[in-house]
Amino acid sequence: MSIFIIMLILFLLYNIKFSFRNGFEDYMSPQKSNSIKGFFVLMVLLSHARKFIKVDSSPINAPFQDFMSFFGQMMVVMFLFYSGYGIMLGLKNKEGYAKSILLKRFPMVLIHFDIAVIIYYALSFFLEKDYSVKRFVLSLLGLSNVGNEVWFIFMTLILYLLTFSIFIIFQNKTVLGTVLMTVFTFLLVFIMIRWKGNDHWWYDTIMCYPLGMWYALAKPYIDKKLINDFNKWFSCTVSVGILFFFMTYIMDNYGRRMRYFIPAALLLGLFITLITMRVSFNNKILAWFGNHVFSIYILHYIPMRILAKLGLTDSAFLFTAISLAVTIVLAHFYEKAMNKLDVMLKLSKKR
Repeated sequence: MSIFIIMLILFLLYNIKFSFRNGFEDYMSPQKSNSIKGFFVLMVLLSHARKFIKVDSSPINAPFQDFMSFFGQMMVVMFLFYSGYGIMLGLKNKEGYAKSILLKRFPMVLIHFDIAVIIYYALSFFLEKDYSVKRFVLSLLGLSNVGNEVWFIFMTLILYLLTFSIFIIFQNKTVLGTVLMTVFTFLLVFIMIRWKGNDHWWYDTIMCYPLGMWYALAKPYIDKKLINDFNKWFSCTVSVGILFFFMTYIMDNYGRRMRYFIPAALLLGLFITLITMRVSFNNKILAWFGNHVFSIYILHYIPMRILAKLGLTDSAFLFTAISLAVTIVLAHFYEKAMNKLDVMLKLSKKR
């Protein structure tokens, strides 16, 4: 399995560029951020493949296991960070954007997700899984699952509702709105702790969403200070990096995971963002995956579960390679269909 990590790193390094003198002013552009998201969504796919295959403890697989263990739940940090960043740009620059979150973005995500849920439910009959109608209905809301991934979609929808509720009132007061968004997201963490308990993946990264919003507000000031000043950028990046690794060291050696995981996730989001300020990962292959994050994320269990049902889990390499290839095809045609549906429902003008 280590071959996949090597390939992933090679993809990341392909077309890499450095600008230590002046930095890259477009480091938060969709193309650049999609390359980062593409890297991490492939990591998510590789991580989830481990639920179906047995990765032996041989030295050749050690890099794979170490890589997966190091990032763990933090694989989704940049998805939430970039989401919050993009939402804030819309709130700052587009009139009526707060209303569109409820009228367009929220229903679009929910409908796309529910169609995937229906596919999974239909697949359950082939897999001989006996999911009740109640569980199916709850899964449409992201409150349960029928063999798919739900927590990230559910929390995204909740964050959208929070954003709409706050900014429909304070739409012209972005700083105050972001303060409230931060406070309510923090309260949401405590609610989810009480509700989900040890299922920490439901809540341990969601603070990265308001962090992305704060970064969108502070970006002009940050760029002014760091883009053209290598020494300040270097000092800031190294400091954030040291703090991140210090947090992970404490978690690994002294326990109290949740006390340090959330700040570590926030630090990782900032660290990666600062790195991209002077290191460009403008990779078309990863950017494609980043541009299809949603469909890849919600569909990748389909080939995995079918292959597992067919008993094709003995070869970890073949299982993962086939799962990836099928997921790419599914994501491509799924998004084509969803784009047409969005136009029909007047959720999008894109054709």
